Amino acid sequence: MKSIRGVVSSTVLALSLTLSQAGAVFGEDSADIAAAMKLYSQALPMEVNSPQRAELLDQSAGILNEVIKKNPQSLDAHRKLMGVYLLKQDYTRGISTMQDAITLSPEDPKLFIALAFLYEHSGALEYSMAMLDQALSLDPDHKLAKEYKIAIKQKIDKFKMDELHQAKDVMDSGHGKATVPANPPVETKK
Repeated sequence: MKSIRGVVSSTVLALSLTLSQAGAVFGEDSADIAAAMKLYSQALPMEVNSPQRAELLDQSAGILNEVIKKNPQSLDAHRKLMGVYLLKQDYTRGISTMQDAITLSPEDPKLFIALAFLYEHSGALEYSMAMLDQALSLDPDHKLAKEYKIAIKQKIDKFKMDELHQAKDVMDSGHGKATVPANPPVETKK
């Protein structure tokens, strides 16, 4: 079985492929999307906290939002915008964008995998699992969805185990030791 890191790497690759897929975009939308992706590409190698990076991503998101406003059916613009939000670590907007994209192409398992990735990064592991189940219902043999689901399940199991271990440590709880009540009964003489 692949390591979780390998699955995440595969997921990032799949997201990249989802983002790079060209939809049926013509004319002005195509030029606008290309301009937004140029800004995205310039921001990609920059430091995460760079103000210049943030500005480029904001400009890219602005262009893509305008494309979607003019052409709400542009699946390509939705995919690219999700990628911008992912790079910005704005998972809430990324999730909303992917949900809109899914309404445009509800039979595309890659969109559900991308949504699972966003849910995972926002901390909603159970939702992530549900999106992977949906992807697998569309394509039961989808290798990435299967592997990613295993990784999410392992992450959920680890999280549950960590929660259990954060409870009082059994070894330090006084088991097997004689205890004295905090307020021992006082005998009175008659």
